[in-house]
Amino acid sequence: MATDENAPGAQGGNPADNSGGAQPPQGDQGASYAPQGGQYSPQGGQYTPQGGQYTPQGQPDASAQQPQGQYTPQGQYAPQGQYASNAQQPQGQYTPQGQYAPQGAYPAGGYAAPAPTKMDPNKKKKIILLSSIAGAVVVILIIATVVINVINGSQYGPQAVVEKYLTTISAGKASEANKLVKPGLKKEQAALLSDKVLKEKNTRISDTKVSKTSKEGDSARVAFSYKLDGTTYDGTLTLSNQGKQAVFFDDWKIDKPLLVDVAVYVSQGTEATVNGVNVDFGEEGVLQAYPGVYTVSAPDSKWFSAEDQEFVAGTGSKASYSAVELNLKPTDALTEEVQSQLDDMIDACAKETSKEVDENCDMDVDYVSGLSEVSKVVRKVVEYPTVTVDETGRSFETEGGEIKYTVTGKDYSGKSVTGDLEARSYWTFYGDITVDGDKVVLEFW
Repeated sequence: MATDENAPGAQGGNPADNSGGAQPPQGDQGASYAPQGGQYSPQGGQYTPQGGQYTPQGQPDASAQQPQGQYTPQGQYAPQGQYASNAQQPQGQYTPQGQYAPQGAYPAGGYAAPAPTKMDPNKKKKIILLSSIAGAVVVILIIATVVINVINGSQYGPQAVVEKYLTTISAGKASEANKLVKPGLKKEQAALLSDKVLKEKNTRISDTKVSKTSKEGDSARVAFSYKLDGTTYDGTLTLSNQGKQAVFFDDWKIDKPLLVDVAVYVSQGTEATVNGVNVDFGEEGVLQAYPGVYTVSAPDSKWFSAEDQEFVAGTGSKASYSAVELNLKPTDALTEEVQSQLDDMIDACAKETSKEVDENCDMDVDYVSGLSEVSKVVRKVVEYPTVTVDETGRSFETEGGEIKYTVTGKDYSGKSVTGDLEARSYWTFYGDITVDGDKVVLEFW
């Protein structure tokens, strides 16, 4: 049945009555009516939205003018055929690409979407497993980051490093503290940095606390406090970050050891006993030590004694920078040793029969009144002189003593004569004392 070009809807007009839904025209099996908004027409009909021309089983009228601003897919819908390439399309309209030739007609009411494809159960399980693993990895990484940060702060951060250092010193483990922060001293200069010196608990620091930590880049400053001999002392240590250790953790190092100068001036020599350990303070009289209480006594020697001196080596605002003066006093043993050496020397000289002997003995007989010549002198010690050592133990002198001389010679007539000289009742010696360990050396004036 032919379509009347003058019929309503052929040139873009609407049907006469579409308020309740238009009915398709009668008499043509292959055509369907396109209501407002446009709808695909099954069985070869042409789709024309809103006023377009409907031409069943054929090509659209190229002269049919389409209203602008409406949606018109490119070309014609032509089952069992091609889109007409010569169909004029209005500008600004959407035109789908390619050929669309489905079999049969669309059901009334619009386009039906295809049913979703069911996923392979194994593939679904694999996706779920991979998703679970990825989620678990993310959680583990987050936990690991938190754990690393916590460990860094609690075990490897500046505060933790200082706390460990102070705890080691307070435990008396000087040798271990020397490894944590190397003192950079020669062996003789590090004489006080030993476990023996810090052996007694009451000589060590206690109640160590870190009060403040500040960081700036790879540098840190840690303030701390501790108790020593009933007083609370303070101090600070600076640290530098050396990079990483064990891949993840910071490597903070204390820049300088926590050391205090202990100055001791010994009246005799340079040795003294500190906390029971004999040390040599050298010519400068200064050794470095960890904070602590140090009892300075006479050196481990039988020749001298001294009143114990206590020095509290603290840091910070309450530190004391005074020196210890150790005044050694000679013991009876030193006086006895000087006396014994002097007596031995006198005995050795008394055995000589020549006119002259060791000048230190003061026993020469150069001239005897009435004799022109002295050939032999016999000396006999009646009483040894008494030694007195000065209060420093550095010198000595004697008083008293008696010696007799028997002389053999010739008088002026050439006659051989033997006789006793008048006994010598004054006999004085002077000299210096040098103590080198257990050895005492006398030098006579």
